[in-house]
Amino acid sequence: MTWRGEITPINRLWGSLPYLLPLVSALPFGFVRSGLFNSVPALIPIFAPLFRLIPFATGWLGMGIFLALLFLVVRNTRVAHFVRFNTIQALLLNIVLFLVQLLMQVLGMLFGSFGLGAVMGVLATTALLGVIAVTVYAWVQNIRSHYAEVPVLSDAAYAWIRY
Repeated sequence: MTWRGEITPINRLWGSLPYLLPLVSALPFGFVRSGLFNSVPALIPIFAPLFRLIPFATGWLGMGIFLALLFLVVRNTRVAHFVRFNTIQALLLNIVLFLVQLLMQVLGMLFGSFGLGAVMGVLATTALLGVIAVTVYAWVQNIRSHYAEVPVLSDAAYAWIRY
């Protein structure tokens, strides 16, 4: 969907960067008991450069980055549509990740003594693999100068960015 304007190489770069926020936020899910990194330790060196960014993507600093992207990029009509679309899609992915984390905490509090470690591991691994898949797909589509059409996220992103 390039009808929203020209997609320049710099727009492709700026459109790809916001996906680092949900990707780095999802990395701690790989260390949950029976999580992805515990099951496949060979993946740790691949993601090792991103582990240093975890403090920036989580906590209050992560919330500040989230709000800065929302108000300075998504709501700014002078920023290219392609960049705003990818930014809101990455932010929506981060919200989904937050909801998964909240669900895991609630399940842990309610059923903590019943040994749901395997269920938590499956949920955490699924969330991490989902974020990795969406991020890689979006990066490939951005390189190709195409909008990354993720079924539910793209519809919500288009609802946020109507112009």
